[in-house]
Amino acid sequence: MTMNFEKIAGPYQGLTGGVTWDGTHVLFSAVKEERILRFNPKTGATDNFRRWTGRTNGIAIGKDGATYGAQEGGRRVIQFMADGSTAPTAEMIDGWHHNQPTDLTVDSKGRVWFADSRSDTLPYGPAIFPFMEINAVMRLERDERRSWKVVRVTSDTKAPRAVVLSADEKTLYVADGDSTKNDACTLRAYSVNAEGSVGPARVLHTFALGERGFEGLCLDSGGNIVACGGSKQKGVGPQVVVFAPSGAVIESHAAPDLPMRCAFGDEGLGSLYLTSGDGNLYRAKNTGHSGLKR
Repeated sequence: MTMNFEKIAGPYQGLTGGVTWDGTHVLFSAVKEERILRFNPKTGATDNFRRWTGRTNGIAIGKDGATYGAQEGGRRVIQFMADGSTAPTAEMIDGWHHNQPTDLTVDSKGRVWFADSRSDTLPYGPAIFPFMEINAVMRLERDERRSWKVVRVTSDTKAPRAVVLSADEKTLYVADGDSTKNDACTLRAYSVNAEGSVGPARVLHTFALGERGFEGLCLDSGGNIVACGGSKQKGVGPQVVVFAPSGAVIESHAAPDLPMRCAFGDEGLGSLYLTSGDGNLYRAKNTGHSGLKR
């Protein structure tokens, strides 16, 4: 079945980034505008969920309804509270300030896994805290005093772009690599141990050198990986690819240029939403897939 994407909101200044379904609306970020917007699929209306978000990119919602954002401008993961305020988490690990989180996901224990890479746009404020040499997947979790702490998960990633956990949370999928720095972008799978550490990476897909890799990941109800990425500049072009957990390609579809993030939404989670480098929000209905209900 072909995925036909239609523009349903935008354009906004710069790219649209993180996207997620909150049960009734689609939340998506206009990163440069420092806004998280909310799209109502029943009315087609879009309004502000939050303003002045510190260039928040990735957005994720936990099973308790807590909403988190990957704040590239502020170099932190923040929680958006129900009263309209925001709450910080933890920003330091082993005496270092982590880099610029770009994407994140929340597991059943309330731990926040995030891709901690670097943005082409510098963070806010004076350069007091240098960047870490490693661009890793990190995890926020609570210590014995219920305070947030940061744990490094990967040590072999070059520039993690997106993260998602399998339905049983025993596998971490990571889109890695920055084509602008001539990386060989990959889609990687890590087995997750009981205490939260990961095993060696299993590479599911490798792009040609310099080809733009995947920027967004989500799962369908069958546990397959839905990945979006690519560009018109090089390679096979912008696309959405569905992978089996083994890495086998199930299907691929043309997408708007410079896909950024993807998430299922609408009734039955049957529509696939897509953000993009052209600053729009797109939707494909009747995809033949439905999203994973965690």
